[in-house]
Formats: sequence, structure tokens, C-alpha cells
Amino acid sequence: MKDRLERVQKELSVEALLIDRPIDLYYLTGMDLSKGRLLISKKEAILFVDGRYFEAAQKRSLCRVALDAKGALVAAVQPYRNVGIDSAALSLFAYESLQKEIPGKQWHLLPDPLRDLRLIKSDREIALLKKAADLTWKGYRHARSLLKEGVSEEAIAWEFERFCRENGASGMSFTPIVAFGENSAYPHHRAGPTRLKKDQIVLIDVGAVVDHYAGDLTRMVFLGNVDPKLRKMYEQVQQAQREAVAAVRCGMQIGALDRLVRERFKQEGVDALFVHNLGHGIGLETHEYPRIRFDGTDASCLIRPGMVFTIEPGLYQSGLGGIRYEDMILVTDSGAINFYHDEF
Repeated sequence: MKDRLERVQKELSVEALLIDRPIDLYYLTGMDLSKGRLLISKKEAILFVDGRYFEAAQKRSLCRVALDAKGALVAAVQPYRNVGIDSAALSLFAYESLQKEIPGKQWHLLPDPLRDLRLIKSDREIALLKKAADLTWKGYRHARSLLKEGVSEEAIAWEFERFCRENGASGMSFTPIVAFGENSAYPHHRAGPTRLKKDQIVLIDVGAVVDHYAGDLTRMVFLGNVDPKLRKMYEQVQQAQREAVAAVRCGMQIGALDRLVRERFKQEGVDALFVHNLGHGIGLETHEYPRIRFDGTDASCLIRPGMVFTIEPGLYQSGLGGIRYEDMILVTDSGAINFYHDEF
């Protein structure tokens, strides 16, 4: 954690930076805080917490800890004229309150100031992401083994969560997505009472969190003789996904991966059925910078060693069903390492 703070201090573009987003507080201090503020300048870092966290922070924090009492933050900020704040996380109400609480400052709106620092994962972070992926895979195998006619979507979703929590998960990356038959046509379908029938497809999109880091995986299961159109869609999606993974190279713009898949789908006449981004960064949050999409501000992000992201093309046809295939990818100097295994 100390090296992260030192890097922020070294790269400060303002006199001081105020961080209050809980996920960023954890990244820089290693502490789970529902509320807190971290004031970072070139010379020091002060963590402000309330009475619930004060004693624990004093024992665990690598930086100076102060009780977030009235006037404490105001006094600490006084030496600085130009102060940066995370405009992507701060509401308008909170910003106006901050201006009133600490008047006379030049506030610099810096959207997601730790974005580039969190983009490249350390060896420890990569190891934790691998653990999360491994547990996610095991949980998926367990859930898949319970698929049979008559079982409900919500039962399979619960079995995945129960298995993962009993085997070390601290939480779920997101509510498990289990979709039977036509429900798979909805990319973010919520598991419900729908029961599995013969000759249906099953979409399972799940992720387990291990020591704060998230896993993410999507696989398809075919129960019996499903519609040949769905099998064709599965072949198209899986081939596009494999080509995208193979295309990962350091120095290329991440949006190029999305364009590659969309061009392939266009040639096959199914591009209108691809309705979401190709993937997303993953780490302390399930969806992190960058979004893998051909347009938008993230498209020009250059792929670099140490990045971890998902690649998950999908095709969805209302009334028929949807197909998605997702892996977690680690970028290396020579290409990409897939955190997942072949189908069983």
C-alpha cells in the first residue's frame, strides 16, 4: 500500500488531493471503510475517520490518522490553495457542501484520479484475481452439475453462491445470472422461479470475490436437443471470442478488439444481435476502466502488461435465446493469459 501512496504523491498535479471513495480508500490504505477521507499532498497523507474506525486505523494504517471531528479536515486543508477532488464519485450536493465547509479553495475536478494507477495490477493483485477466477470456475462446475429438468434458475444461482461462500468467497461479484431458455435473450436477466425444461439452453454468468478481488465468467450449457440456430450462434460467439483473445497485443488500442468482433459479426449478418460492450476491466470492482468498446473515451486506452479484463461477446435474439461466452484475460508482454480452463 505504501508504494501506491508514494506514487500518487509523486504524480500529483495539484497541491493536495482529497479521496473519499471507499474502494479507493481501500486501495491506498488497505482498510475497509464505509466512510472516510484521505488528504494527500506531496509531503504527507492523512486519513480522516470517525470514531468507529479510529482505533483500528491507528493500528493498521501506514499513514497518519486523524479523528474526523469538526474542523479537523478544514485545518488540514488550509495550507493548500489548489485541491483536487474525484468529480466522478462526488455528488453535486456533496461538492456544494464541501465548498461551504472549506471556502476559499480552488477545487479541481479530477474524474477518477486513481484510474490509471489501478489499471495495472501488481503481482499480488494478479494472484488474488487468479484465486477469484479459480473459485468462480469451481463454483460454476458445481452449479452446472446440478442442472436437471425441473430445477429453478434461483436454485442454481443460490447453489453457486453457497458453494463459493463455503469455500472462501467473501461475496459475489454481482448477483449470479442464471437464465433458462428464452430468458437467456436478456443479457442481465435476474434468476427467478423459471424451471429448466428438456431441450433448453442455460446461460450462467457468475463471479466470486476473494480478498476484495472479483472473478467473472460466462458459460453456456445445452440440455438435450436445442434449436440449431442457437448452436450456430454459439459457434459464432465462441469463435469471435477466441479470435479477440488471440488478438490481444501490447500497444494496441483496446477499442480495436471490439471492432474486430463487430466486423466478424457483421460479415456473418448477426451484428445487430450484439448489444453490449465486448468486455471491461476487472479488479477490486467487477466493472473497472476500461470499457472494451469501439467508441467512447475508453476506446483509445492502450493495452499494457498487467491489465486484466474480460472478453465476452454475445448474441441475443428475443423469443429464441441468447449466447454469451466470457473469460478473464491477463495481458503479458507476449499476449494474453486466460484465467479459465477448457470446457469439461
